Amino acid sequence: MEIDLRLIEQVLTGEKEAFNQLVINYSAYVYRTAFVFLRNESEAEDASQEIFLKVYRSIHRLKDIKAFPAWFKKVITTVCLDRMKGKQLDLDPDIESIPTTAADHWERRIEFREALGKLSAEERQIIILFDWQGYSYQEIATLLEIPLGTVKSRLHAARMRLRTLLSD
Repeated sequence: MEIDLRLIEQVLTGEKEAFNQLVINYSAYVYRTAFVFLRNESEAEDASQEIFLKVYRSIHRLKDIKAFPAWFKKVITTVCLDRMKGKQLDLDPDIESIPTTAADHWERRIEFREALGKLSAEERQIIILFDWQGYSYQEIATLLEIPLGTVKSRLHAARMRLRTLLSD
């Protein structure tokens, strides 16, 4: 995710049109990320709105615009994790509704997303945080309030299960 720091500066100075542009520029990324976590279109849409509302309400606290990408990623992750804790979400959505990226070959993408959907919420969560969001082991341990060793073992187990699902 490439962030336009000039746009963030404009948002911080209170330019309302700049915030609208921020939403336009990053809504697809936010939705895709929320969908990967939540596996439900409606939940991903609601989470996206909640994420941008939190950004709007608290971006003025950001002291260094260079910290925006990490801060923004944390807002997205926190909202999604909170939603995952609060609800039992549909783990088997219609494959046609899953957001896609143009870089992947469509057959492999469908195979991977189906396998990801077969993981438990806990397994999927740890893979998304580490591989998709780029959090470190320690950051994941802090976010999930679990020991560092548990993060490592869960990630290893989730990757092994995903590898097994993909090889079948």
